[in-house]
Amino acid sequence: MNLNNYVAVITGGASGIGEATVRLFIERGAKVVIVDLNEERGSALEAELGERAWFYKADVSDSAQVQAMFQAIEEKYGVVDVLYNNAAYSLSKTLWDTTEEDWDRVMRVNLKGYFLCAKYALPLMKKSSHGSIICTGSELGVVGCVESLAYNTSKGGIIQFAKSLALELAPFGIRVNVVCPSGTETPAFIKDMSRTGNYEAEVARLISSYPLKRLGQPIDMAYAVAFFASEESSFITGTHLMVDGGYTAQ
Repeated sequence: MNLNNYVAVITGGASGIGEATVRLFIERGAKVVIVDLNEERGSALEAELGERAWFYKADVSDSAQVQAMFQAIEEKYGVVDVLYNNAAYSLSKTLWDTTEEDWDRVMRVNLKGYFLCAKYALPLMKKSSHGSIICTGSELGVVGCVESLAYNTSKGGIIQFAKSLALELAPFGIRVNVVCPSGTETPAFIKDMSRTGNYEAEVARLISSYPLKRLGQPIDMAYAVAFFASEESSFITGTHLMVDGGYTAQ
């Protein structure tokens, strides 16, 4: 999966799945814009990875910041070949514990952020001969789960967002697909699974539900993203790929 000289924008790129994808894309020859709010981590990653990595601090749910970001990218690179919508806000709460502010924040980051990035990336992606938008969904966008109402709803919305957007952008040769991870061992996952104070027991319970009997790793998801970014998936659009250890096959 050669990504040589592709210009890729990866949101939520400073840690977890985003970071693994940044590293893989750099390894495969891409120029990567690392978008994140964590300036310390993003800047360190830029310094470590060298001239083909560029950190840009932005809140993807803020229209003015997203517009300014793509203007800066246009000035620097002139084109965007790949947009990986990965930034997300996770929330583990029941209906009765979820406030309106909680709900709005999840939807603002997980749906509005993806919309804004796609909208303002489009003029630059039209210049590419191999445009691809990839979104991070979740197994929880396909199956139900308690204590995660807002998050699950947003992830289900991402799948429909991608299907509809794929049809709109097909005339421009731009493909849109979703990677749906299962529980993946990222800093955010570890923090969430540690809420009960018994991380090992929570992880063991989760692993027991996966046919492949292990957690996902960030690189597992990065490989799937790289596939959708490459020409090897040039006839695939409007789909979602379950990278979930077989969980939704049961």
